[in-house]
Amino acid sequence: MRGEHQQFVKAHTQVLAISVDHIWAHKAYAKSLGDLPYPLLADWDKSVARKYGVLLEERGVAQRSLFLVDYLGHVRWLNPHYDWRSPEQYAQMSEAMLALPMIPKPKPGTRHPDPPPHGGREK
Repeated sequence: MRGEHQQFVKAHTQVLAISVDHIWAHKAYAKSLGDLPYPLLADWDKSVARKYGVLLEERGVAQRSLFLVDYLGHVRWLNPHYDWRSPEQYAQMSEAMLALPMIPKPKPGTRHPDPPPHGGREK
């Protein structure tokens, strides 16, 4: 997704990566890729991976996964075994991303609704 990040920006989609690894591992990983155009967040207590059902408890690692969450915080699409090398899986994710509901535009003369807490899409 690093190379196609502008596609997500144009679709008003916020990309976030989450890892159970230590921050130093994050920095080394990002540096090995020439930096990342999106944030890499730390899940040191593994609560996010556990909540989303992708934590492999016995190994203490998270399964590489992909979730699309709408502006209201609802999971709209998921692949708990995402393989970034798979063109088919990437196409499925891209199609699902384009189908996400947009943040509603306010009617003229009304106040715009507050933005979602974790980014979202607006058209």
